[in-house]
Amino acid sequence: MAYDDRDYFQSKPKFEFSSGLHAGTKGLMIAIIAGFIAALVISDSLEYAGAEFWTNVATGNEKAQLGYDLFVLVPWNVIPIRDAFQPGYWKLLTHWLVAPGLITAIIDVIFIYMLGRMLEQLFGTKRYLALFIGACVLSGLLSALVDGWIVGDKISVIMGPSGGLIACLMAPVWIAPHQKSILGWPLRNVTLGLVAIFSAFALLMGVFGKGPAVNSPTQLIWGAAIGAGYMLWLKKRGRVPSVAGGVQNEENLQPWEKPGYLNDYSEKPFDEREFLATASKQRDEEEKAIKQRAGDKEKLDKLLEKISASGIDSLTRKERKFLDEQSKKK
Repeated sequence: MAYDDRDYFQSKPKFEFSSGLHAGTKGLMIAIIAGFIAALVISDSLEYAGAEFWTNVATGNEKAQLGYDLFVLVPWNVIPIRDAFQPGYWKLLTHWLVAPGLITAIIDVIFIYMLGRMLEQLFGTKRYLALFIGACVLSGLLSALVDGWIVGDKISVIMGPSGGLIACLMAPVWIAPHQKSILGWPLRNVTLGLVAIFSAFALLMGVFGKGPAVNSPTQLIWGAAIGAGYMLWLKKRGRVPSVAGGVQNEENLQPWEKPGYLNDYSEKPFDEREFLATASKQRDEEEKAIKQRAGDKEKLDKLLEKISASGIDSLTRKERKFLDEQSKKK
């Protein structure tokens, strides 16, 4: 049997839920829930792209104005749009904490829970949060720069963590591209299909939606681009996370094969000689164990024949000890 035919080379673990919820994912869920509740108390509104909220802002309602000043990012907070400019650069750091509506907030928390359980164990908490929050902030900035020319006379409301979520959703395209998913389709195809559908829907709703305000039509597109760029950067550096470890024994894995290996920020090039030496050592140990078991079996058969011929009292102390050890292994 060749060494690459053995179990620890043939197992094919899947990109799937981990057994627990990690600190980074818990923190994001708490932040989104707390942010939405805080915005509700401050602004007394559940829908920030609705006509009622913007009517209250236009008529000088203090609560609606405070909610707008703290959380609601619009293009003219970053650049002049249609002769309007109200600087609100700080909202690049706060807009993602509050979803634009109650239903969206619930969906966001569910997606954070699902994606976080799969990704945080692979990226490590620091890099997972850097990707998520960084994509939220950057997608908000890029949306603010272009949305004003896409939505026409409507107001583009840039809110919620959808940019970070769609960036994280892009990760399986590189982590487990050929894993079977819905209807047996490769996970890469399913992921790209979902991203395309979500992005196209948001773009169409932003362009053709009715009312004085619409949700950002490009926030998801920018988030997907940022997620793809991040994964391509990791691939170029040889640092795309491995999903190995789910069904393999930990002692048979190299550091780069274990979940969460990105927590180790040291850059270590692949050492082929070390890898082959480890495989050779494992092979030698397994062959030694096979020979040991064969020798023990032969010795045990001889002792049983001796007992059958002369009785158990004919065994020496050493032979009795060996027989006891073999019986315990059973």
